[in-house]
Amino acid sequence: MNEILVILPAVVALVMIVVTRQAALSLLSALIVGVMLQHKGDVMGGGKALVVDYLFPALSGSWHIGPILFTLILGAFAQVLERSGGFVSVMQWLIGEREGGARRKTLLGVYGMGLICFFDGLANAILVGSVARPFTEGMRVSRQLLAYLIDSTSSAVACIAFISTWIATQLSLINDGVAGVSMGLSSAELYFRSIPANPYCWLVLVLLFVVIWRSWWIGPMRRYQGVAEGEEFERGEELEGAAAWRVVVPLLSILVTIPGVIYMWQDGGERSWQNAFSSTHVPEAMVAGALVSLVVACVCFPKKGILGRVMLEGAASLLPALVILIFAWSLGAVFKDLEVAVILSGMLGGSVPVVWLPLVVFLVGSLTSFLTGSSWGTMGILMPIVLPLGVEMLGADGDFIRVVPMLIGAVFGGAVFGDNCSPFSDTTIVTSLATGCSPSSHVSSQLPYALLAAGGATVSYGVMALGAAAWVATLIGAVLLVVVSMVWGSRGQESGV
Repeated sequence: MNEILVILPAVVALVMIVVTRQAALSLLSALIVGVMLQHKGDVMGGGKALVVDYLFPALSGSWHIGPILFTLILGAFAQVLERSGGFVSVMQWLIGEREGGARRKTLLGVYGMGLICFFDGLANAILVGSVARPFTEGMRVSRQLLAYLIDSTSSAVACIAFISTWIATQLSLINDGVAGVSMGLSSAELYFRSIPANPYCWLVLVLLFVVIWRSWWIGPMRRYQGVAEGEEFERGEELEGAAAWRVVVPLLSILVTIPGVIYMWQDGGERSWQNAFSSTHVPEAMVAGALVSLVVACVCFPKKGILGRVMLEGAASLLPALVILIFAWSLGAVFKDLEVAVILSGMLGGSVPVVWLPLVVFLVGSLTSFLTGSSWGTMGILMPIVLPLGVEMLGADGDFIRVVPMLIGAVFGGAVFGDNCSPFSDTTIVTSLATGCSPSSHVSSQLPYALLAAGGATVSYGVMALGAAAWVATLIGAVLLVVVSMVWGSRGQESGV
């Protein structure tokens, strides 16, 4: 088969997602093109293969069924916590007495709330936006600044938090991407190793703290915040919250039960955390732990009469994401059958050293996610291509343990970039609605900060390519951002600090 034709499904996926901004449709289109290539245009044979050989197998096996169930359960868990009302009390505790609290303290409280809501990016944006807005209205905080804090925290935290609605998707994509490769590490271990190799998410969180602490308004944010500081806002209406324990107890539960069940259900041999996360029962253990935490959340929920409807709403909200995931699994199988990784590796012909591949992947992922606004779509397209390509380029004696986590972190970081600054991202739009500002003003004021974090991540991947450890390269990127903030203009005036 012509080599150019073999990479056509990947090209179709990228072009379609940029043009339509519909991740599921784009992945399905690429899937159909790939199957038709295999069957040389035979519509009947290709149609049968699409369903029998790819879609149905994508719904079997513990590493596929487990993530589907886990995502649905955690969607219900997030909705139960969101509707419990306890986060209002948590915010009040983080900020303290509002009358005596300074603006910086209020913004740090919003930042802290974003870190606490680690379990889902979109729920984070909705919840923190609705809860925080009444606290910031009387503090001369522009709605654009509030939107930036919330939007940038939500996806970055969900991406690097092991317990979130993202993790099942992340682990399954990693597992499929390295299937058949013996490197002595499970998908969970590869994920943990990728966390320091995901500088973009870490730099976003570092930059947020710097912006708050130094009152560092740049670009359009300076104008919006200047207007806010020159006007007297009316104080927002106080929200009535439930007791904080109604969310604190379930959050503590999920932090304990999921790792705890994974540890208890590990395979035979010496019991250790490394052995536990290498176990074949990780998907089942994650589902069991999530179920226990959902039960705890239901017990703590104050309005039992609407509990069933709330859980169904939470689970249903993630069904579109699961459709993307199923198509991504299927497309990954098509890529393997077409030997896309082998052909791409041959086409590169050593022109891109494998240690520089993470930087290329991050830049491609950032551009894709920015043009589409879909983090899951970007992950679904790139991961099935990037991991097999990296493995093929490394060869039998390659440094898998160092390079593969870098590739994983690059895909995740590039995907989150779009969530942080794309005007088409669902998180961008929802955050704008929750904070009361227009999507255009939110995007324009957030973009300079997102580009700074992306620039720092680019430097970090360059340092990794030169041989530095991932955490060292990420730390260098963080120091660079702090230095830039100190050099770039004088410190803003903080009223009430």
